[in-house]
Amino acid sequence: MSRAVSFPNSVDSVVADYRRRLDAEGMPVVRGLYLVGSVALDDFRPGASDIDFVAMLDREPTARDCAALERVHVGLAEAGGPCFDGFYLTVEALGRVPAQYAVLPFSLDGRFRTGEVCREVNPVVWRCLSRHGRTVFGPPPSELGIADDSDALRTYQVKNLREYWLSWITQAEAGLAAKAPGEDANAEALAWGVLGVARIANALETEGIVSKDGGGRHALAAHPARWHPVLREALAAHAGAMRRVPVEVMREGLAYMRFAIAEATAG
Repeated sequence: MSRAVSFPNSVDSVVADYRRRLDAEGMPVVRGLYLVGSVALDDFRPGASDIDFVAMLDREPTARDCAALERVHVGLAEAGGPCFDGFYLTVEALGRVPAQYAVLPFSLDGRFRTGEVCREVNPVVWRCLSRHGRTVFGPPPSELGIADDSDALRTYQVKNLREYWLSWITQAEAGLAAKAPGEDANAEALAWGVLGVARIANALETEGIVSKDGGGRHALAAHPARWHPVLREALAAHAGAMRRVPVEVMREGLAYMRFAIAEATAG
């Protein structure tokens, strides 16, 4: 099935190159290709965002299949452009709730991997694919029988906040404490942390999946005015308006993250 939607030029270019390389390798096992992440959520930023995909296979991949896919991804990386990152699995796997990360073929930061755990196999990606996935080729997501489960999504998101994000905050606080007076902080880290937590808080409140930008804008509407300045700073950093921020802004961002996590996980 050919897609009837348009993508940003850099996305179109990489997707077309990927399809050419698949054809050259003779990979009929790939029966569907879907874009998720920032492309699906209308938050793709040329020059900054990766292209996130889910590829559906008609059977479990063999070692020969994986070798061919690795050549495809090596070629894409050598050609330049946004990283084409995602994973390969059967439609049967999409019909099961991902209770834990899985070992399957995937690409991360432009490098193809096998025999490793893929952290993108999770209920967030399942929901994004089910509700927002953009079809490049293959049947639409509505026909894939995706196991989109709200209880699993909530459990996963709460665990992510309590384990990954609280640890991230603690490490960031230690890094700030080591800075000399007058030093600044990475604006990208501010956006990553503040908006990453904000989008999860949104998901726990609404059961929807939004982009980082969407999470920040929801937080402006849902959270007290005290946090609005740092939320606006994070949104501006995400948009590429600055590369560095004062340490005080980063500290306020970490304080907001602790507030949002406590609010989202209460009860």
